[in-house]
Amino acid sequence: MVGLEILVKIDPEKRVEFLQAFEMVKHIDQLNVSRIELELFEEVQRPNTFLWLEHWDCNESLSNYCLDNKFRAMMGAIDVLGQLVHKRSFSIREEKEDA
Repeated sequence: MVGLEILVKIDPEKRVEFLQAFEMVKHIDQLNVSRIELELFEEVQRPNTFLWLEHWDCNESLSNYCLDNKFRAMMGAIDVLGQLVHKRSFSIREEKEDA
């Protein structure tokens, strides 16, 4: 499994536009089960700072998603709506607990 982490700081007056744009991204891969999880968190101490996390079944699925025009448009929108702090992908290793 792989993950994608995007941290953004959005201008307060553009918050609603960002959240609406994020709704569009949520549905990019709606019919494809490759995306396992998608979450958006807002930092309590820094309003309008959002952490966007996704988990994907494999690196190929994540790479294809990042090439999607809607995803790329969202990355461009972030430049208009605020600032990209960082974007990174990572590998996830699940460990099972002993029963």
